[in-house]
Amino acid sequence: MAVSFQATQAAAATKAAQQKAATAKATPAKATTTYGAPAVIAKPASSFTQSLNLYGSPASNAAAKKTPVVTKEQPKNTGGSEYDKARAELAKTIAEGKNLADLYNKNLGGGATTTATTDKILISRKPRLDSKGKIIGYDIVYSDGTTGFEPNPDYKPEDATKEKVSNVAYDTIGKILESYRITGIAAVLESIRDEYPEISSDDIVTLLQFDSRYNTKFNERFAANVDRLKAGKPVLSPGEYLKLEQGYAQVLNSYNLPTFNTQKYYDTFIKSDLDVVEVTDRVQLAYDRVLSDSPVNTAFRQFFPSLGLGDIVTGMLDPVNQLPALQRKVKAAEIGGAALRQGFRDISETATSMTVGADVLAQQGVTKAEAEAGYQEIAQQLPQAEKFSSIYAGQTEAYGRLEAEKEQLQGLASEERKKKRLIALETAQFGGDSGTSKASVNTNYLNRQSGAGQY
Repeated sequence: MAVSFQATQAAAATKAAQQKAATAKATPAKATTTYGAPAVIAKPASSFTQSLNLYGSPASNAAAKKTPVVTKEQPKNTGGSEYDKARAELAKTIAEGKNLADLYNKNLGGGATTTATTDKILISRKPRLDSKGKIIGYDIVYSDGTTGFEPNPDYKPEDATKEKVSNVAYDTIGKILESYRITGIAAVLESIRDEYPEISSDDIVTLLQFDSRYNTKFNERFAANVDRLKAGKPVLSPGEYLKLEQGYAQVLNSYNLPTFNTQKYYDTFIKSDLDVVEVTDRVQLAYDRVLSDSPVNTAFRQFFPSLGLGDIVTGMLDPVNQLPALQRKVKAAEIGGAALRQGFRDISETATSMTVGADVLAQQGVTKAEAEAGYQEIAQQLPQAEKFSSIYAGQTEAYGRLEAEKEQLQGLASEERKKKRLIALETAQFGGDSGTSKASVNTNYLNRQSGAGQY
């Protein structure tokens, strides 16, 4: 707090008056006034207090004239009386007090001093710091409630910028973001620098990822994380995210699928928890098991038009279509393709009066290899079996393609017995005269090459 010069004057005047009074009491010598008139100074009736005005205002001069009481003519002042010595000492004390007050105010009050012409006294002078702790200037408050700001002439704003640049985190974060393929984020980084000048690179990434003030660009780049967070799923780190993207790219490039090798599909896969293994399985279903096999491709498009009439790969890579369901559909198409390969044009996913149904067989675990072998056997036996069924229609149950599929692909013994009864009837027809054996009937008729042929 600044020292009031008026207060210094009052204290000095009081001290001088007391010294003068003590001197006058101890030495009752004659004193002379500054006006050259002999006078006797009356002893003060009470404690003496005097306010001096350094600048000699009329008020103070008048007060000075009223103080001495003249009782008789006094000799001319020669400058050596005790009174004059007291006045000289008082003037010296006042000057020292003024110098002390000026010095104090200069050091703590920003050079501002108060005078007798104003009541405005400096109350406080508080340093104002920048983000790096440098003194920008001083906030000052006066006794009348007014405030001000005193700039620090030694402060250089560029110092703060230099210190920001020296932070290793800000030197390296640009390279990190470049590896993430995040651009146009310079203004965001500047905002973070202003708020957190000493932050580490890891903490910068955390702010960019999770702080709503800064994460717009980051969320655009790692869009699947936003959806995962909303769904209550774990959010992937940038490293985990990039690793998945690299795996997807490798698989899609190996199958020459640039249409799907995009950020949009990557985000869709990650959002839906499709890892690289599952994406690989889906692509292989489309290419290795459907598109690469013409009969299977035909059956797939016939059985599943919602997937097959468009781009089969698109359907396979759509997370809406669950992988187990896709795998079963491909198995059904492979069974239908096996039938087509042996010349059976009437194929169906579901059961009909002519066929068990490819999907039924797929659910029962019939593999592509088993279907290929079964339909090959059916193609060889069915023409003669159907011929015998028409000949002996009134004598036994018919045996057609449906019964043959049940026997060959489902392993039903009841259908096998139907076939054996037809063979027995045919054997009896020729066995009495020619001695043709049962074995020869099987070989010459039921196992005769059918007219169905290859697909």
